[in-house]
Amino acid sequence: MKVSILSTVLIGFILFLPLIGISQGNLYYYQEAKTWEFGPRIGFTTSMINSKGEPNIQRGIKMGLVGGVFVRYQLADQWALHSDLSYSTRGNKNDVTNIENGYVDFSIVPTRNIKYTMFGGDHTFDFFLGPGISFLTTSEDKSGNLSNITKFFSATEFNIVLGGSLPFGPVLLTATNRIGVSNLIGPPSASPDSSWNSFTTEWTAAYRFK
Repeated sequence: MKVSILSTVLIGFILFLPLIGISQGNLYYYQEAKTWEFGPRIGFTTSMINSKGEPNIQRGIKMGLVGGVFVRYQLADQWALHSDLSYSTRGNKNDVTNIENGYVDFSIVPTRNIKYTMFGGDHTFDFFLGPGISFLTTSEDKSGNLSNITKFFSATEFNIVLGGSLPFGPVLLTATNRIGVSNLIGPPSASPDSSWNSFTTEWTAAYRFK
């Protein structure tokens, strides 16, 4: 699991580098304290599942989609609360299986707004860390090799949500890591020794309305 998380974080960091390149312009964005912002967000996911017991699934990266809405309340000059409600597809894909799960995701995370100067301009960067919850809606092995795959997943999954955002005018480009921490033991119909949990990275663009 540690190797999978580190490799996914590394991939995420590499994919996030172009966003840093975009920030070379003067992309300073300021939201006044005690104000609200909201808007749509859409993007794609990269995910994998770590399994223990039967069936033992070889880890592999699965591509999916994510879309929803966000609300942000600016508490103070550099602190905000950011909430997302979205639907995402994620899972695990390898040479044998192609697991795709659908989730309704909800999170409320404290957000730190960091101001810095680079390349002769003023910039802002958001870092966030907090809790999230996901509700399983669909589960399928599209390869057809695993039947009744739903029994290996909890209906509710608690997540650790962390990541960062860069503003591009009113557009917010975000990389979010979603680590499943409760989907560890399946229901009685699954093997009592089975343990499954997930790691997902979301790449999204959101538009801010005031």
